[in-house]
Amino acid sequence: MYAPADGTVINLQLRVGSFVVPFPIQAAMSFVENDYQVIALFHQNELHQVEPGDEVEIALSTYPGKVIKGTVDSIVWAQGQGQLTTGGVIPQTGPSPPLEGRFPVKIKIADKDRALFLAAGALGHAAIYTHHLEPIHIIRKVIVRVGSYTNYLILKLH
Repeated sequence: MYAPADGTVINLQLRVGSFVVPFPIQAAMSFVENDYQVIALFHQNELHQVEPGDEVEIALSTYPGKVIKGTVDSIVWAQGQGQLTTGGVIPQTGPSPPLEGRFPVKIKIADKDRALFLAAGALGHAAIYTHHLEPIHIIRKVIVRVGSYTNYLILKLH
């Protein structure tokens, strides 16, 4: 087995004597590359003025009190909700409308925060600061920082 890049095997199911074939039915392992991408999901109407290069701040639950800086790399203007599965039956929409779709935004993390370990799938909040209504950005920056500090609180009612 050869890795496609520098990284870490996360879920190794391969054992000595296992048989791995070129057409995998079930993966033998999960591989996470060291060179990661940060993706944040936003509602469609939140992205109408977003452009590559816009400033981004991220507050993750795994890093209370820390605000991670970055810039918008690109917006992925496609999602699975806009796709129907090919088949001989009428598409199922379920008893209620599907959940509102969100579009992924690729974020380039600032050099000063690149060494920070960002767990795949970590939850948090992100704010994009466009070139529109710049005077009110200070309010959003305060909200991001307050939200980051509230991540120190662990409220379990059990």
